[in-house]
Amino acid sequence: SLKLSEKTAAAYLKILLDRGNFVSRTAVASIPAFLAFSTLIEVPAMSEGELKKFIELQAKQYVPLPLELVSLDWMKVGERRSEDGSEKNQVIIVSIPNEVVELYKKIFRAVDLKLAALEIEGISAARSLGPDKKEAAIVIDIGSRSTSFSIVQNGFLKFSGQTDFAGASITHTIATGLNISEKRAEDLKRERGLLGFGGEHELSTLIEPILDVIMSEARRIISAFQANYRTEVKSAILSGGGANLIGIEGYFNKKFGLPASLAAPARSFVYPPQLESVVKDIGPPLAVAIGLSMKNMSA
Repeated sequence: SLKLSEKTAAAYLKILLDRGNFVSRTAVASIPAFLAFSTLIEVPAMSEGELKKFIELQAKQYVPLPLELVSLDWMKVGERRSEDGSEKNQVIIVSIPNEVVELYKKIFRAVDLKLAALEIEGISAARSLGPDKKEAAIVIDIGSRSTSFSIVQNGFLKFSGQTDFAGASITHTIATGLNISEKRAEDLKRERGLLGFGGEHELSTLIEPILDVIMSEARRIISAFQANYRTEVKSAILSGGGANLIGIEGYFNKKFGLPASLAAPARSFVYPPQLESVVKDIGPPLAVAIGLSMKNMSA
């Protein structure tokens, strides 16, 4: 289920805190794209004060729910000169339903943590993966139940979207195609990926159609962004647990039409050389978490 269970989440979080021996009792958290709404708007160049007043007056036309039912935030994420020569400010507006905010507060209160901030995953990923991206890139975050798409530039989220085709879709397709259990299908996916065989069937023939759907949706997101904001997307970054699928980087480089690389969020940190192989494997799944850890550092 995509719905977050308060009791289950708190229970797992308590285990993590107990085993990790964390000292801080303050936390920041991300929420998936499907639980929030974000949109990029362009407005004439203006001062911060003028921009704040503009957003307060105009926000209701950009938010799909009544303003009293959401927590609203906005951030200036760039500038652009339009075709007529005028300067434009690019602003991303984010709204999170109040019921979602309250759910997260309850989870963190249950484990005696102070929730200092909430933000959508794309903003966190942009912070850890996009600081050196002067040209726009699309982050394709392949999770278990959904895949999110974030167009990032200079460390900021510019555009986003999501699809329900993700890691679990691949596992289910393998299980159905080979007539095996979901657990066995998951094991095969992790052990062999696009390069192995399952029974008499090549796994890639089962996996590739799901990846093709994800790529198709990514191209649609890119096309919408480029058409509206006249900024070309130059590369792709593969993130999330699904990015550890064996052979996925090569497949995207062959089929997607843009150079693709695995997420490497830890490159901004210093760590012992002997951890290199571990860091490479855990980088894609922890891109959002690492971005959250950098939140106060970038403030």
